Amino acid sequence: MQKCKMVSNGVLEFVREDDYIEYYLFPRLEAAENSQNEELNEILVQVEGVSEAFCRGYIWHRDAFRVRARPGNAHLLIDHQGQTPGDVESLPAHLYGISHYGDNIEDEWFIVALLYELTRQIPGLVVRTVDGDGEFLLIEVANHLPNWANPDTCHQCVFIADGALHLIRNDAEDTPRAVTESVTQIRSDLSRHRVSNEIENSILRRTGSYPARIAENLHRATAYVPVGVAALLRHKPTLIASAIREFCSRDAVDMKVCRAMRFFPPENRVYTRITFTKCLYAMLMHSSYTPDRRTGWNLPNSSSKSFPSHSLGMKIACGFEILASQAKPEADFNTNRHWIKYVESLREKGYFQDFLEGSKDHTRLIDAAKDYYRTNIIDLRENTLTGQQLLDDLKSIDLSIDEFKKLEPSLPPNDDESWLNIAPEELDKMLQDRYGDSAAQVNGDCEDIAGKLSEFLAQKSSAEGVEVESTTPPIRPQRGVKKAKGKVQFASTAAEDTVDFDPDAFQSHVKNLLDLVIPEDKWDDSNSDMSDYGDDTEIDRNIDEMNIVKTETNLDVYMKQMDKELAKTTIGESFEKKTPSADDAFDDIEDFTPVDIDLNTLKNMMESYQAQLGSPGPASNLLGSMGVRLKPPGPNQNTQE
Repeated sequence: MQKCKMVSNGVLEFVREDDYIEYYLFPRLEAAENSQNEELNEILVQVEGVSEAFCRGYIWHRDAFRVRARPGNAHLLIDHQGQTPGDVESLPAHLYGISHYGDNIEDEWFIVALLYELTRQIPGLVVRTVDGDGEFLLIEVANHLPNWANPDTCHQCVFIADGALHLIRNDAEDTPRAVTESVTQIRSDLSRHRVSNEIENSILRRTGSYPARIAENLHRATAYVPVGVAALLRHKPTLIASAIREFCSRDAVDMKVCRAMRFFPPENRVYTRITFTKCLYAMLMHSSYTPDRRTGWNLPNSSSKSFPSHSLGMKIACGFEILASQAKPEADFNTNRHWIKYVESLREKGYFQDFLEGSKDHTRLIDAAKDYYRTNIIDLRENTLTGQQLLDDLKSIDLSIDEFKKLEPSLPPNDDESWLNIAPEELDKMLQDRYGDSAAQVNGDCEDIAGKLSEFLAQKSSAEGVEVESTTPPIRPQRGVKKAKGKVQFASTAAEDTVDFDPDAFQSHVKNLLDLVIPEDKWDDSNSDMSDYGDDTEIDRNIDEMNIVKTETNLDVYMKQMDKELAKTTIGESFEKKTPSADDAFDDIEDFTPVDIDLNTLKNMMESYQAQLGSPGPASNLLGSMGVRLKPPGPNQNTQE
């Protein structure tokens, strides 16, 4: 029964939406295990103080950063690599939090910056954080990871401590490293597992300028809104996020609500200055909506100077109206859309097992899910305020129209909106700065491109892709004796990790196995030589002579049939030929000009790249894999030049 309870709790915690970031804060606790609650609560107060100062002025898109105390061995860590929810690990006492960032990925990186700051200000604090993709910090720095790093060796091994990122290699690929063990190792030696400067700089590019960068992500504009909306936003500016989210995700039921405008009628409107995040403002500007004229929206002509503020205010008011229409007690689970979606997820994960709906066991599981939903989901979502709370605030604040009218003449102009439009050149520069390698750029030198292609084809390849040689020596695991699961294991050396492989011998064995040995010095009898298809009789005679060389296979029959078909065409003449030279090995053969392989390959690739018109495609992807970056083709550019 206890095991079943653990699995059920695991399912409850395992079911969540994809747009989340989860964080575990492990403080250094000096008290005994049975008396750590008081010390843990003191750390919680300290974390809340640091986060409040760090997040001042920040508008969360959906959920704010928030943690709660978890006593040791009372909660379970869910595996993020596809294992069943029952595969869990008991953790020491820690602080836990989860935030859903919705459409604004910047919230996730802001939380990472906050976690870095917390480890700087709280000695001994070690943090682990993951999101719906797993170890997202490693995804960000994938280009700088050591050779041994892969999802098997790095799972559950990434931590933040002392304001830096730490990476521990997982020795047993089939079993994730215990979090408790990793935290202890990092805390004992903060320099041993610290990542390289390249990895740290990649993270700092996303997080390093916070909290100073908060103001850069804000946009301020004037909107013509009902006085109730203006008063609510002055009382709590962060409500703008909830209103815009509801408006942009409106459904047919919400559209009916917007036609009534029961709580925020458009009759009493005022001009007020509203602060958005750039993400919220862009969402609102690109969401089209034409209101019902019978509601009272008298929008000016779209060419009028006052139209942007009227249209902006109308959309914001509709968002608040949708929020207010959802004014129902939180305990009313039957009409709670988020709860209904959560139950469907539980059912897909097998939480209810085979119990019939309405049975005693099914009811028990439903009650447990409701308790978990109230404690861990509703309480953690600070920005998803219910409509009832919104109406309660509306009753308690001042709705003086005259006060807002007095402030209208002194409202500053709107912020510049040029950031909404990005020119193609600016986008290319952004992508180049983030993903490109300026040292590997090639802009039209055919010899360089052909050389790059030859180097690319000469590299090793596996099921995971081409293995690009790195100038940085790989980080090897520490040599010595390691203990794991009660037995002694010896760390392998670099020589032991190397697998000898002779590609030529392997190719020869495969050819012999398939009976595809090609006869030597039979250039004119080659199965697929298309250098000269002018004489059908000569080609047929050559094909017949092939029978005395070896026994025919299915492939031989196919190739002969293909040669006969191609002999009737002039496709052989379409290839670019080499200029004959005195050193040519075929100078004794009459009327033979060898095909220029490099020139034909380059020509075909350039024609494919030109056909893409600067868009993504096979040619640009292949060139990018070789480290070649070409300038986008111009309108009059010719690949034949």
